[in-house]
Amino acid sequence: MYYIKKTLKITVVSVILIFVIFVSKYKPMYKVTLAGETVGYVTSKKDVEKTINDYINTKDGNIAFVEVANMPEYEFNLVEWSKEDSTEEVLQKVKDESLVTYRVFAIKLAGETKEYVSKIEEAEQVIVDLKKEFEGILDLDISIEEMFVSDISEIHSIDMQVAKNNLDTEIIENCDSAINGVILSKPIKGIITSRFGSRWGRQHEGIDIAANEGTPIYACSKGTVEYCGEYYGYGNLVIINHGNGIQTYYGHCSKIYVSKGQEVTRDTIIAAVGSTGNSTGPHLHLEIRKNGKVQNPQNYLYK
Repeated sequence: MYYIKKTLKITVVSVILIFVIFVSKYKPMYKVTLAGETVGYVTSKKDVEKTINDYINTKDGNIAFVEVANMPEYEFNLVEWSKEDSTEEVLQKVKDESLVTYRVFAIKLAGETKEYVSKIEEAEQVIVDLKKEFEGILDLDISIEEMFVSDISEIHSIDMQVAKNNLDTEIIENCDSAINGVILSKPIKGIITSRFGSRWGRQHEGIDIAANEGTPIYACSKGTVEYCGEYYGYGNLVIINHGNGIQTYYGHCSKIYVSKGQEVTRDTIIAAVGSTGNSTGPHLHLEIRKNGKVQNPQNYLYK
């Protein structure tokens, strides 16, 4: 009996010793394979699976959905302690072989895609801002389309302000009534009675638009009143500086409603039609100047 107990004790000690030696040399890990290819070893299968699940369900940025091509397969192993955990490499491999689809919102002009933004709310705000800016000037054919793309790098920008600025420039550059980046609108409605060019042996530097005495005259675009008052043959004259070297002249006014230095918009009534100065009847003499040189107004208005 004594020998049996002693032998049993020795056996237990030996097993414990072997176990200690074994666990000091080996550790439990999972071998991970993707489509039959070993990509590394991980300590926690649960953590890897959770990270992949979070990745599949992510809505970060413009990601619409993620399709993982190959889900990892796991095999329990005892490996040497020197074996390093390759969780990051495994996850990167999963991502590299996944198909990511991105959602963006295209803003279109006349059915042609021009810019992209991240959210529908941003696209709607850009359209509201542009329609307000060009209200009464242009009837914008502008729309939004939800789009899904696999390569977000193909889109040059999805910043809302960049999109707004680019669209603004695009609209102005393609507007028939724009000169040097300034969009002009008709200051009054009326009949053209005298056109730009040679008249009575001299240069007529604008166009004459007949209208009833007292008809309100609006600014052609936003700007600053540069001059207002009587000026030789112009009679009562208003000059507005619109920036970018563009000025507009409004001559023969019966009344002037603005003052020098005043900021105006195209909704501002600046004067009233009259027949002051060298005039044979009530009309507006309209001039457009670019860097001081007269332009034919009918290249932009009253076509």
